Amino acid sequence: MNSTSYSDSIEKYNNSIRDLWKPEFENALESTENTNVKFMNFCFHVNQGESPVWFFGMNPSLPISPKEIISQDSDLTENLISKLKEEQKNMHDEYQYFKKAKDFFKDDVGINELLNPIFHDLYPIRHTKQNEFERFIKDKSLGPLRESLDKATKHLIDKIMPDIIVIANAGASRLIKEIFFEGIDSNSTTLTYEQNGKKTDMIFSSMLSGQRALDTYSRSRLAREIRETWNSRNNK
Repeated sequence: MNSTSYSDSIEKYNNSIRDLWKPEFENALESTENTNVKFMNFCFHVNQGESPVWFFGMNPSLPISPKEIISQDSDLTENLISKLKEEQKNMHDEYQYFKKAKDFFKDDVGINELLNPIFHDLYPIRHTKQNEFERFIKDKSLGPLRESLDKATKHLIDKIMPDIIVIANAGASRLIKEIFFEGIDSNSTTLTYEQNGKKTDMIFSSMLSGQRALDTYSRSRLAREIRETWNSRNNK
């Protein structure tokens, strides 16, 4: 993965998220009834360096600290964006979700090139309860917000085309298949996305931590599938 391409691509992605900040999210909340999703803050993609493997979730949880620095009336100044990005970097170091993922690639997958996955959430809207967020994002009265977010992530991946994307969330797996494999009715745990003469292998799974975490055998199968995919790509 070219670092310049990665840096440029995430800057464009973050700018697109920034542009959605108030108009589309505010309209979505107004048009969607009976939702507990609140206007807090988007989660910008922080630069994580180069890696051939990405690790996708559905959406980020809401830590305590952003509540103290942002509201719906906040202007997205460069200083505020820096604070939000720093918050996300801290989460990558401190939260069990990220620690468990890193441990999985180190201890279960065990391939040196895959020790530092790049973390990305399909929907960069902070909300802790997954079932509430899924109802919100699937609401047909949501307006253009979901489509705009889908396009932002798809454009990001089209530019980067990492070797492997592991989608460690059952709900996100279903939605990513709709975005990248429209019209394909498949229960396969691995699909190959092709764009601009490049290929990205997407591996669909469930969470590595939390109440809905994979059991020991499913975790082992996922690690084996990642290894086999990597070795196949590299003729090993």
